[in-house]
Amino acid sequence: MNNNVYKNYIFDFYGTLVDILTDEKDPTLWDKLAQLYQAYGAYYKGKALKKAYAKRVGQARKDLVALKGVAYPEIDLAHIFNQLYVDASLQSSRLHQPEGWGQLIAMVFRVLSRKYLMAYPHTKEVLAFLKEKGCRLYLLSNAQAAFTNAEIDLMELRAYFDAIYLSSDAGICKPQPEFLKQVLIDHRLKPSETVIVGNDLTTDIAMAEGVGIDGILLNTFPYSRRELENSPIKPNRVITDIEALKIGFT
Repeated sequence: MNNNVYKNYIFDFYGTLVDILTDEKDPTLWDKLAQLYQAYGAYYKGKALKKAYAKRVGQARKDLVALKGVAYPEIDLAHIFNQLYVDASLQSSRLHQPEGWGQLIAMVFRVLSRKYLMAYPHTKEVLAFLKEKGCRLYLLSNAQAAFTNAEIDLMELRAYFDAIYLSSDAGICKPQPEFLKQVLIDHRLKPSETVIVGNDLTTDIAMAEGVGIDGILLNTFPYSRRELENSPIKPNRVITDIEALKIGFT
């Protein structure tokens, strides 16, 4: 087992530092969102709003692939919710979109779909420990800035990070290598001194492999032993508790 310590730690967020459960298929969620649109003059029923949302998301992803020439695009849901309002406004000249509509609806969407959100045991303890040891910490997450920033603050984790990178801001997501490369470039991080800590082989660890830095799998899914053995993507280390990152420090 590789128990190296590093100067720079790049963490995933969901499934690594915090545990979350959401249900975005719940009909009640879409009915309530539709009622909000209706209250501001944009007529939708729940099922129709869900269908229009899926169509807009699909088209936005195709547009980003064409624009950026990447395999893993990331859209901004705030823009999607804005566009859904604009789509409805084409049917009525009386509509006037409230300021910050997309951001508001994205946040309501998240709050209504979120069943729970909590930090894993030892998350804050280990982040504080690494900071005390002089390490630089970064957050790199496939996430929507419209509501993930609020959830970072809700978990009281922002202060631990030297910088935060969210995929909706970048327009790309893991395992697109450029997403990680931007962190290395922005902060002049040496690959040999840097590690990614994440819970997903196909995103976190695959991206680390692609860029040539170490990857530690925090196995919260969890992957079975057979899955780990048969996977073509190999982390440098597998841990089951973030507290294991303290091993090796003096």
